Amino acid sequence: MKTPVLWTLGAVAFAIGLVATPAMTVAQPAPAPTPVPMSKPDFSSMMFLTGTWTCTQMLRGKQRPDTSTTTIGMDGMWMVTQDVAPPFDQYRTFPINSTSYTGYDPAIKQWIGVEVGSDGSYGIATSPGWQGSTITWTGKNLDGSSGTDVVTKVSDTETTDNSTGTDAQGKTTNVTISCKKTGN
Repeated sequence: MKTPVLWTLGAVAFAIGLVATPAMTVAQPAPAPTPVPMSKPDFSSMMFLTGTWTCTQMLRGKQRPDTSTTTIGMDGMWMVTQDVAPPFDQYRTFPINSTSYTGYDPAIKQWIGVEVGSDGSYGIATSPGWQGSTITWTGKNLDGSSGTDVVTKVSDTETTDNSTGTDAQGKTTNVTISCKKTGN
């Protein structure tokens, strides 16, 4: 009679052993992460623009000065230009500081420019790139204003900039800006 009791005790011990023993599985190695490609723009055609530039333009019958400094920033993804235009007449008695970013959008195969100013101004423009010694930028802002900007490389240390802007009411203004490189 001991046999059924032993079988029962053995079965109970075996069942407890199964429940108490953790299940063993073979761990799968974690999949290797897929690196996100970081394709940086080819700024070689624009590298002459890096450095400090002194620019002037005729505005309201007076020469308006400004100074721009361009560097490569944001891990090589953007050309960053800091511009300072001091007050110059009775209509504008405060300096305007602006920052512009120039990069390349491979999806649309266009250079892009984004600019914001301390006076609340902003703009977005695109360009297909350099055609010889000129690059043409075009943009249309949310307020209905638009513009075209043709920059000509005179040399590695001199540019001219012929800009045509049309405000939301349709008034057109033409401006020519001359710039000379003053520092690296």
